[in-house]
Amino acid sequence: MKRTPLLLTLLILPALTQSASAGTLYRWTDAQGKVHYSDQPPPTATRNATQKTYKGGATDGSASPEMQQAKLKHPVTLYTTATCGVHCERAKAHLARRGIPYATKDPSTSVDANEELRQGDSQARVPTLMIGSEKLEGYAEAAWDAALDKAGYPAAPAAP
Repeated sequence: MKRTPLLLTLLILPALTQSASAGTLYRWTDAQGKVHYSDQPPPTATRNATQKTYKGGATDGSASPEMQQAKLKHPVTLYTTATCGVHCERAKAHLARRGIPYATKDPSTSVDANEELRQGDSQARVPTLMIGSEKLEGYAEAAWDAALDKAGYPAAPAAP
């Protein structure tokens, strides 16, 4: 029976360490001009909030050279909101399947993100994917794949 706690520890430990390295970082400025960083969402009335989602596991140093090069030349940003629904979930799942590193911005909580999204003659439509300076409004798998391929992103994540 003494082996049971040890066995459970060995089975649970990898899951705990992976989840500890994954998460979302929020940045916002309060009414007094103080900048805050937190793993908890900002108060609902906060303006100029941004968020970045980090996945557990791989770091930039372990990414393939192709991925590192594409990320440097054509960084990916996904504009999404908490109320976007199924289209944004599909968009996130698509990027995850390909192993694409990306920043997330919410135009409903950040004036800066909203202004970035409206540049040109476009509306603040989500999901919108920016690959470098190329803007793809709405989720369309084939169009996203073509643009990611053109930017040099691998079609699948590198094997560990």
